[in-house]
Amino acid sequence: MLFWDDNKVRVSQTSISTFVGADTKLEGTLITRSSVRVDGTIVGGVVADGTVILSQNGQIQGNVIAENIVVAGVLDGNLTIKDKTNIEPTGEVYGDINTSRILIDEQSVFQGKCNMNVDRTKSKKGKLKLREISKEEQEAEEKKAEDKPAENEQNGQQDAKK
Repeated sequence: MLFWDDNKVRVSQTSISTFVGADTKLEGTLITRSSVRVDGTIVGGVVADGTVILSQNGQIQGNVIAENIVVAGVLDGNLTIKDKTNIEPTGEVYGDINTSRILIDEQSVFQGKCNMNVDRTKSKKGKLKLREISKEEQEAEEKKAEDKPAENEQNGQQDAKK
């Protein structure tokens, strides 16, 4: 039986223009305007306009900023991902993640905090929650408005007695 998961990051091998080979160790920050596949080791971090693919034998020690990321190796650093983050069964992430969407396999390792930068006005549950909050705020404002005339009348009566 074949299951298709539309939540995973899909990358065409032809769209990857930067490779860090299995026998390569790069020290410093790798900056690229496209996608990158890391089979070796990077000590310093990655900044990519495209997708970062960290293969099962790959390692990154440093922060990653990218459009998407697929982690099948070991990443020790914080992630700032604009769209999707996938942590595969062999993937290990030790650091905080800021992303819009995340998929973490139950066999993977993730030690850190995750902040999903979702616009609540665009999510279905967020819209419902915002409606509930605004309804509650509206009711509270109406109650305040009802209570104020009564307070003003009492103050007016006290002023008249003076």
